[in-house]
Amino acid sequence: MLPALDPGKDRRLSAQEDAKLCRVAIAIAAVFLDIDPEAIEKPNRSLAPVCEARHVAMYIAHVVFQVSLIRSGMAFGRDRTSIAHAVRRIEDRRDDPEFDARIGHLERLAHLVRSALLEDSARNWLA
Repeated sequence: MLPALDPGKDRRLSAQEDAKLCRVAIAIAAVFLDIDPEAIEKPNRSLAPVCEARHVAMYIAHVVFQVSLIRSGMAFGRDRTSIAHAVRRIEDRRDDPEFDARIGHLERLAHLVRSALLEDSARNWLA
């Protein structure tokens, strides 16, 4: 089992493994929100749809994949406080039932991906 994603273990994944999970979060957000993944990864400010997709990817990485704020920041080229801000923005917007439903779908998809990574056959994917 992958240590950080196994609730019974407390060993953390390496920074490299966390970065891979962040790239998976970017891919999920990009496909779901129809945004180019490269636009999400750009270090500069972006238009609102790209910014929203980046925030969603950061939310997935931190909340679903359990990547720390510091490591998420490293992977996204941002400070940990920027990741925390993005997570809060998404959580605040979940008061809107339509937005909450969209994020709920994304979370379920991300949890399925997370579960797939826990399977023995997926163990080598992060290696």
